[in-house]
Order: sequence, then structure tokens, then C-alpha cells
Amino acid sequence: MRVIAFKIWGDYAHFRRQYTTSSPLTYSIMPLSVARGIIGGIMGYSRKEYPDILHPNKTKLGIRLLKPVKKIRIGINLLDTKDGGWVNLDTSTMKPSLKKDGSGNFRLHTQVRVEFLKDPTFEVFFNHIDKDLMDEFSQKLKEHRTVYTPYLGITECIGNFALLWDMEVEPYEGEANILSAFTKDSVEKLYLKEHVSLLKESIPTFLNADRIREKSSDVIFNPYAEPTSAYVKGAFLYPTGQNDAFVFID
Repeated sequence: MRVIAFKIWGDYAHFRRQYTTSSPLTYSIMPLSVARGIIGGIMGYSRKEYPDILHPNKTKLGIRLLKPVKKIRIGINLLDTKDGGWVNLDTSTMKPSLKKDGSGNFRLHTQVRVEFLKDPTFEVFFNHIDKDLMDEFSQKLKEHRTVYTPYLGITECIGNFALLWDMEVEPYEGEANILSAFTKDSVEKLYLKEHVSLLKESIPTFLNADRIREKSSDVIFNPYAEPTSAYVKGAFLYPTGQNDAFVFID
């Protein structure tokens, strides 16, 4: 199977957990729904186009942590639009009639503490049934050319990218070091050593054109970006010449 592996990284990332509102939290690893959006942005597909072009029936995706998970919280100043504070307009001055807080000060902003990933770095494994699409995507990565600017979750978190490799990989079943995130169906047995940490998160894997989540998966990964020793099935050998493997996430 032909697989394109590319690196995506940035200073910060925020992949909001959908159940958090007033204090947004982030997933520890990039959801595959975000990876689809990044690929679609590099290729120049619109938000309405890429869910169909990169549908799970046509695409295989895997994700790997290249740096340990680091999280920080930053206070973000947002415009305060509660209770119609910015709705009324004073036509004589053409300025909004701002409301005042309990202290008599004009209420302009509200501060929200947002959780971010610091120095996030990922490797994305990508396969598509369309050979021409794969060729075009690989060429864009080689030339560091993109139609839309890639970002890591939100537009304030601009991402950089680079092609790592584009080649045929062999399927594999047996004992290996899993480099990527994986599901419990991908492993028959784990060989855990002392002080090894594993996290499990339920991440969205596919959003349709209406931005409705249709698929999600429980993924397991080492938060310190270290490989996991296991007996794997449905995996592929990583092109290092060693006993390394990766898996795609359904």
C-alpha cells in the first residue's frame, strides 16, 4: 500500500473537546477530523468538498505523536456580547452603547482561560484510493505549497508542514513497536514495562459537510511520544528497517 507521511507542527494547538464550553479543554492528540481538514486545506478543497473527497470510505489515516504532550492555559480576551451589549448603536456618534458592569465600568471584554498544547508535533499517515490525488498531494508537500493556510485546531494556531516520506509499505502482524496511536482492535497483546504511560481518548475522526460528527474512535497512545511494544494486527511496517509499525484509525 502506498502511504504518504508528513509532519505538522506549530507553537500552539487547540483541538477543543466538544463537551467543554466556558473553559475549553483540548484533546492531547490531533483528531483525524482535523487531519482531514489540513489535507483538504493544502489541496484547496472547500469545507463542503473535502468531507466527501476525504471520506473514510476512500481514505485511511493514522496519527503519531513526535513530541511529548505539554499543556498550558492562557487567558484569552473575547468581546463581551452577552445581553446585547454591542447591539444598540448611538446614531449621533456612530458608537455602540456599551453596558456597564457592577463597578460602573464599560463592559468591553470577557476573559476565558483556554487550554492549549505547547509545541505540538505530529506525523500523519495518509492513503487515498485516488492515485492522482496522492500524486498531487505529495508534490504540494515536496514544494511546501498550499492553497489554504494550515492551522492546528483554531486559526490562531498556524501550523507548518513537511513531507517525511512517500512509499509503498508492507502489512504486518506480529510483535512490533507501535509508533502511532492505535485502537484496542489493533493489538492482541501489550508488553508494558515499568513506568510506561498510556492514554486513551475518544477523538472525532470524521465530520460531515454540515460539521456534524459522524465517527469517533477510542485511541491509545503514549503521551511521552515513545513507542508501545505489542503484538499487532492490521498494522504496516514503518520504513526504518527496524521492528517499527503504525496503524490506521477507523
